[in-house]
Amino acid sequence: MSFLFQSLLAIGLPLIALPLVIHLINLRRHRRVPWAAMDFLLESQRKNKKWIVLKQLLLLLLRTAAVALIVFMLAGPILRSHWGGLLGQGTTHHLVLLDDSYSMADRWGQTNALKEAKRAVNRLIAQAVVRSEPQKLTLLRFSQSRHLSAGAQPDLGDRPLDKPLAEEVQSLLNKLQVSETDAGPLDALQAALSLPEASGDETRIVYLISDFRNHQWDKDTQTRQMLGQLRNQAASLHLIQCVEETRPNLAVTRLEPEAGIRAAGVETWFQLNVTNFGNEPASSVAVSVTQDGHKLPAVLFDEIKPGEEVTRRFRVTFPLAGAHQLQASLESDSLETDNVSYFACQVPSKFPVLLIDGSRAGDDGFFLRTALAPGGASKPSWSPQVEPPSFLRKHDQLEKFAAICLLDVARLDDTEIEALEGYVRNGGGLGIFLGPQVQQAFYNERLYRDGTGLLAAPLDVPSQLLNDADLAKPDLEVSNHPLFRVFAGQRNSFLSVVNVSFYYAIDPAWQLPKSGETTVLATLRNGAPLVVDRQFGKGRVVLQLCKLSPGKTELGSWSNLSLNPVFPVYANELIGYLSSTSRQSKHNLVGDELQMELPVADYQPELRMRIPRTHESQEIVLSPLDESNIYLVNPGRSEVSGIWQFELQPRDGKPEQRYVAVNVPPGEGDLHHLDRSGLAQRLKGIDYEFSLASQMASNDDQLAGFRLSDTLLYLLLATLLAEQWLAYRTSYHSRV
Repeated sequence: MSFLFQSLLAIGLPLIALPLVIHLINLRRHRRVPWAAMDFLLESQRKNKKWIVLKQLLLLLLRTAAVALIVFMLAGPILRSHWGGLLGQGTTHHLVLLDDSYSMADRWGQTNALKEAKRAVNRLIAQAVVRSEPQKLTLLRFSQSRHLSAGAQPDLGDRPLDKPLAEEVQSLLNKLQVSETDAGPLDALQAALSLPEASGDETRIVYLISDFRNHQWDKDTQTRQMLGQLRNQAASLHLIQCVEETRPNLAVTRLEPEAGIRAAGVETWFQLNVTNFGNEPASSVAVSVTQDGHKLPAVLFDEIKPGEEVTRRFRVTFPLAGAHQLQASLESDSLETDNVSYFACQVPSKFPVLLIDGSRAGDDGFFLRTALAPGGASKPSWSPQVEPPSFLRKHDQLEKFAAICLLDVARLDDTEIEALEGYVRNGGGLGIFLGPQVQQAFYNERLYRDGTGLLAAPLDVPSQLLNDADLAKPDLEVSNHPLFRVFAGQRNSFLSVVNVSFYYAIDPAWQLPKSGETTVLATLRNGAPLVVDRQFGKGRVVLQLCKLSPGKTELGSWSNLSLNPVFPVYANELIGYLSSTSRQSKHNLVGDELQMELPVADYQPELRMRIPRTHESQEIVLSPLDESNIYLVNPGRSEVSGIWQFELQPRDGKPEQRYVAVNVPPGEGDLHHLDRSGLAQRLKGIDYEFSLASQMASNDDQLAGFRLSDTLLYLLLATLLAEQWLAYRTSYHSRV
C-alpha cells in the first residue's frame, strides 16, 4: 500500500490518540462529594460495572477509529493488489517517460541502453494489459518533451490500454531509434507536469526509464524539485535504470576553422578537439578526416587523459569557390553517435575589404592594397577597395566587407562614426592605422569617448623612439597572440630589422582595463604599446599607433614596416583576425531550426533539400516575406546530424549547392551514471521505487492500484453513526 500524500500521515497519526487524551482529562475532572443517597447508586454501579466499562471502551475505540479514518482518507491510500478491487475503484494510468537521448546508444555485448529500456516498457505493458480493471497508457519520449509546448503530442497520450494498443506499442518500440538530442529528465518532467491532472477515480503511476547520467542529475536542484512535484501528483513513482556500469568513450567535440574560413585556393587552419569521457587515458588516437569525400591525412593524438579535451591543428585548402564540407571521425567505441563531427561552408573566390585612406599622398592605401592583393600568380584571399571617408555614409553597403581599415584618417563626421560603430558592434572588424593627419583631440573625444568608443586607448602626442644603447634589442616585440603566431619560433626573423622612428604615445594616465576586453599585442623596445586590440560588441578593433607607409612626413619616415618582407604576412593575418567573426560558419545542433535567406531577385522560388544519411529529398516552394523581397528557407528542426544539402535555382545560371552542417550536442557522451545509492543521496525526501531494467521481475503488484478514499469515507460515516448511537446509549438522561 502507498499514499498520495504520505506527509499527512506524520502529521495526522498522532491525532489518533486525541480521544484517549480527552477521556483521561475528563476522568481527572471528577470530584468526590459525600452524600448518603449515593450509597444506593454506587451499589447499582458495582453490579453493572463491567457492562458500563465495556460500552465506554467501545465508544473510545469508535472515536479513535473515526480520527484514524479521517487521517488515512486524507492521505489518499492506494492498494496495489487484486484484493483492492473489492474495496477501491478507478482506472490505473501508466505514465511512461522514456529516455531516448543519444547516451542511450551506450552499447555493451549484444545490447544497448535503449534496448533494455524497450524491454522494460514491454514488461510493464504485458503485465498491465492482462488485468481486469481499466488501464490507460501515456508514453512520452524525452526528445518529444521540448516540443510539447509548441503543440506536439506524445507518441501515445491517455489511451485505453488493451491488447490492440499493446500491439501498437510493440510496433512503435521496434521502430524506435535513439535520437541525436541531449534531452534530459528536466524536459520530460516539465512535459509530464503540463499534462492534465489525474481525475478523481484515476490512479497515476509514473515510470522514469533512463540511464541517469551524472551530468543531468548532479547538482540540478530544479530536476529534483520537479520530480518531487510529479511524485506528489502520482500514486507511485518508479525509477528504472538501463545501465549498470560506466564505459569509456571518446568524442569529437569541435571541428571548425581557427580564425574563419579563407577564400578559394588559400590555406585555412582548422582546429579539431577530442574529449576523453572515460576513466582511463587514451593513447594513439587517430581521427580520420575527409574533405568533400576525399581522405586527408589522419590527425593523431598521442595521449588524452581522463576528462581532458585536447586540440590539434591541421590545414585544409578548398581549391574552388562554392559549397564544401569536412568530416572528422573516430574509431568505433561504446557510443558511436558522438564519434563524428561535420563542418560545411560556402567558400567565396575572394573576401572584399574596405580601405579608407586619409593619407596625404594615398600611400598608406597603396601599400596595404598591394600586400593584400599583390597580383601575379598568387591567389589572395582579399579584394581590397580603397575609398575616401565619405564612403562610410553608405552604411547599407558596409556589411558586405570582411573588414574595414582607417588609414591616417584625420576625422569623421557623426554619420560616419555611427555607421562604423554599428558595423563593428554587429561583428565586423576595424583596423585603425595612425599617422600625421590624425587629429588627436577628435580621436580622444569622439572615437575613444572615455572608453565607450571604438578607440582602444586615448592618444598623447607623436613621439620618437630614441636609440637604445643595447643595439641587439629589436624595435618591435610581439606577443604570442594569434595575429603574430605565424612568426613564433623563427630565428633571425625579419621582425628583428623592423625599424620604428615615430609613433603615437598613449596618454600616461591610461591604464589597461581589468575587464580583459583590451589587450596589448605588440610593444616597442621602450615598452610603449604599438598594437592594441579591443573587443567592441560582437566585433573587434585593432589599433596600430604608427603610420603604415614609409613615406616622408614633417617628422620624417615613421617606420619601414611596410617595406619589410614580413609585412604581407602581417597584413593578411591582420585582416584575417579582424574578419574572423564575420567569416565564421553557423554552428547548428540537432534540434535547431535550419534557416537561410535568399533574395527574390536572384533565386527561383523552388529548391530541393536532401536529408543526410537517408535517401530522402524534399521539394520546397518558397514565398517572399512581407514586402521584403526575401525568401525565408525554413525546413523546420533538424532531427539528424550530418550535411544537409540544398539545391538552389538561381534566376540566371546553373543550380547552386548550399551545405549546412548539423552536429550532435556536446557533453551527452559523458557516460558516468548514478547508481542506486547515488540517486538515493540526491533524491532524499522523495518516495520512489528503484529497479534495474535487466532485473525487473514480473510482479503485478507494482503495476496497478486502487484508491481506497471512497471506501474509507463510507467506513467513516458508519463509524460516526455507531459512535453517536453508542454515546446516546451510555449517556445519563431521562427517557420519555
